[in-house]
Amino acid sequence: MAVSVSLDQRPRAMGSEMRSVATVTMDSTYPTGGEPLTAKELGLRYVNSAVATVSAVGGTVNVAQASYDKTNEKLKLFDETPAEVANAADVSGIKLQVIAYGK
Repeated sequence: MAVSVSLDQRPRAMGSEMRSVATVTMDSTYPTGGEPLTAKELGLRYVNSAVATVSAVGGTVNVAQASYDKTNEKLKLFDETPAEVANAADVSGIKLQVIAYGK
């Protein structure tokens, strides 16, 4: 199953780049290597950089951090150790705010 993405702020010019702000709601199972999240889902053609922060918790995993892997277009979750969340872990109810910069 895929994540749910809601654009909170459509892309706006910020200097020479565009910035978008999205809320991402995780689905019930986390895949090893991260959840796919494309530039298109963020309202962009490509992402130069992105910051992901946990805005709501849920599921059975204590998610402490999130990061965006722009090369593979994936959103990765980490627990407090900080190891990547295990494959098939229940991350339902976890929401992230993603601020992405690109074109």
